[in-house]
Amino acid sequence: MIRYTDALIMVFIGLAAFTSQWSIAASSIGIGGLILLTAFRLILKRSDVTLDKNILILFAVYLVMQVISSAISNDPADSFDNMSRKASIYIVFIAAVLFIREPQQLKKLLIALLFFTALISVIELVRFAIDYIPNPPVSLSEYRLQYFGFPLTNGAIKMMILLVLIPLIFTKKNFLFEDSKLGKLLLGLISLLILATFYLTNARNAVLGLFTGLLIYGLLKNRYFLAGLILITLGFLLLAPLPLKERILSIGDINHPSNHTRIVMWETGLKIFKDHPLLGVGDVDINKVYRQYKTPEFHGEGSHMHSNFVQILVNYGIFGLAAWLTLMLYIFYRQCRVYAVTKNKKILNTLAVISISSMAALMVSGLTEWNFGDAEFAAVMWFNLSLAFVASGFMKRGEYAGN
Repeated sequence: MIRYTDALIMVFIGLAAFTSQWSIAASSIGIGGLILLTAFRLILKRSDVTLDKNILILFAVYLVMQVISSAISNDPADSFDNMSRKASIYIVFIAAVLFIREPQQLKKLLIALLFFTALISVIELVRFAIDYIPNPPVSLSEYRLQYFGFPLTNGAIKMMILLVLIPLIFTKKNFLFEDSKLGKLLLGLISLLILATFYLTNARNAVLGLFTGLLIYGLLKNRYFLAGLILITLGFLLLAPLPLKERILSIGDINHPSNHTRIVMWETGLKIFKDHPLLGVGDVDINKVYRQYKTPEFHGEGSHMHSNFVQILVNYGIFGLAAWLTLMLYIFYRQCRVYAVTKNKKILNTLAVISISSMAALMVSGLTEWNFGDAEFAAVMWFNLSLAFVASGFMKRGEYAGN
């Protein structure tokens, strides 16, 4: 019974984390099933699974802050509903750390991610070629790929998937395939497909996040990759035609409409925070609260605060932000510890670096987008963050003998 339950848990981890780039409904089914299966598995046998108690405590503290904020909000029912849907996605991280106990399980999950994402990317590129190329409706710098979801969400998801695949290409021993050369070629081709669709989302915050994550990977793991990344980036910025780089260059333009709108929303968010400094307004419909302070003038203004930090301040106040930052900093601390102790295990060390770079990408991209609260993105994010802990479990149990 335990073996079959564990196998089903792997299926539902994949369903929850990987299908979010295609269908939020499919991902939601995966999350619901994963919660039930995890509870059932722990009832069957708890003694063979462990999770850092400090992480559980910090998750609990953050949840308590959210519960208190929801209870005192103007619309507790709405706040509890929104809060619980976001909190349910934590199960991806918890289940991955508890139940991915063998390298073969992780390989199968990553191969499923690889082929599923490749299929999605091919469909997106074919539809782009049919819809856009013959008669472009807008310039390439303003076009946003959105066949399977909102472009900012899709860009952030692709950012996280690229942070998994690219390091695996540059690891000497191929983790996923026995034929190392063929496997790396396949990973490279799929990464190019994803990179092309990532670029077409025009998600600038995800571009910054991906660059930061790859920079971290280069610094920690591969200096040749770091040099190549810097040269390619400089070459693109200097030599690429203006339409190809116009959207990226707009990141530094405070007068760009999208940038200006964000600044206005952050200013308004800080006004809301000043009136609700300790526990925020709860996870209610922010647009209703926003309109009490300012009438929206721009597209999308007031739907949320377009920043993880400002949004959590508004929702849960300074106590909520402190609880969230403590949780994320502790996870980062543990990721770094795993990186340090797996130095002589190249694959395990690469998994730790993927986890660290994903955390860095989350924080940088989250400066200008509320992606932590985006269910589709969060499912992939929590899987990525779990990889250092999965690697640590492999090492402790002696499950990975290779280097």
